[in-house]
Amino acid sequence: MNARWPLGPVCKPCYRASRTRLATCTGCNKPRVLIARQNSVRVCGPCAGHSDPYACPRCTNPRSYKVRGLCDRCTLHDHLAEVFDGQRAGPEDQYTKMREALAACDQPTTALSWLRTSRSAKLLADVVTDGRALTHEDLDALASAGSRGGARAVDYLRGILRAYQALPERDELPARVERHLARVLTRHPEHALLLRTYVRWSLLPRARRRSHRAYAFANRLRWAQMRINVAAHFLGAMQAAGLDLAEVTQHEVDQWLAAGRSTRYEVRDFLVWAARRGHGRDLVVPLRPRPDPVTLDEDSHWEILHQCLTDTALPLDVRCSGAILFLFGQEVTRIAALPADAVTARDQETVLVLHHVPIHLPAPLPRLLSEFADQPRPPGWSTNYPNRWLFPAAEPGRHITGSALARRLTDHGIPSRPARATALAQLAQDMPPPVLSALLGLHLSTVTRWRSRAVTDWTAYLEARAFSRAAPGSEPSARVVLGHEPSARNS
Repeated sequence: MNARWPLGPVCKPCYRASRTRLATCTGCNKPRVLIARQNSVRVCGPCAGHSDPYACPRCTNPRSYKVRGLCDRCTLHDHLAEVFDGQRAGPEDQYTKMREALAACDQPTTALSWLRTSRSAKLLADVVTDGRALTHEDLDALASAGSRGGARAVDYLRGILRAYQALPERDELPARVERHLARVLTRHPEHALLLRTYVRWSLLPRARRRSHRAYAFANRLRWAQMRINVAAHFLGAMQAAGLDLAEVTQHEVDQWLAAGRSTRYEVRDFLVWAARRGHGRDLVVPLRPRPDPVTLDEDSHWEILHQCLTDTALPLDVRCSGAILFLFGQEVTRIAALPADAVTARDQETVLVLHHVPIHLPAPLPRLLSEFADQPRPPGWSTNYPNRWLFPAAEPGRHITGSALARRLTDHGIPSRPARATALAQLAQDMPPPVLSALLGLHLSTVTRWRSRAVTDWTAYLEARAFSRAAPGSEPSARVVLGHEPSARNS
């Protein structure tokens, strides 16, 4: 027995469940610890004429199960006061919106846990007490001086501060790439001049072309980091062999490629740039081999799509994301980063905007998307502020990650990669590449590759047919009507 309530003795598991998962009292309609019984119904103590031993002395709400004395909300207010009232100088309104939003968040328990245990929250407390206006440059200095774990804590704090307008928006890609380059140069200082020139004048301009898109930031960052790593590794290997970049021949390049993983083929970007700038010879590196995409059979594709559209047992976010995946072949990272206004009403009809062109949707997808866009956002320790994502995360101002959405789809039996490949193959059969590129926001070369995969190539068959006609006594095995090329679906 862990406690004795008016309704009787309570064991430890029931006590913990009642204290941590509050229930709505039928007498006062408030979330309370139901310790008594009235008319065979569990109610709180005051509604049954007893005192409430778990009432917060400040606001009468139930006290926290983990924090002694007060409820989580009042304890959260006290911790926020400790953090922000200690600000000695600086702009008084820099953290005003952040403090107000945290104090009024839906889940004070989680916000309180963040303030008490998170590394980024401790960093916030240290920064606030410095007594001056916080800038991006201050956080950059903290991230560069610390470990990788400290840099992640700084980036997490930066995202929260931007979401609450304590810091202005900025392009994060150059700063993150420069930070990674600095870490690489600490291990390879002898290649600093060449790598800095390569990053500044080749990598960064290309990486920034699409980094303004929310879904593209992480991909472009990994794209740049991989090329920096491979270039530094290649230069280090050539230096260990006693060769400068200008002395490297095709033989050394082939040996280096054959001795490692396929990621080494990414050195092609660096070697092409070096040859064009006169830093090395014109060397040949094949494009990195890509495996053929795995697709679903047509029956499975349409069966799972029908399930997404009609199965009410599936969560609504899974149904909507799965339908977009199966119909339009969008990457999961792009679906996760769809803004809230991607689902909008035009001419009294719900449309979906994936790039610039509004897409008219087949029933019942408009109803599903409208219902999903209009439903209250799931509660988190801080609201999605500002709420501008169709699939928001619990962190303020962020959407869920593509990996999280992919896991959620997989948990409900939806294979994301084969589904995307099948959808793009079917779309590429039915629509010209320029139209499909503008509709889905894909690069024209990407759509053209899918077109070449989806449409059957009849060259080998025609050559064999011509050869069989030339052979005496042979007959063609099939009839082909010129100008009416069969699609891959019917082949």
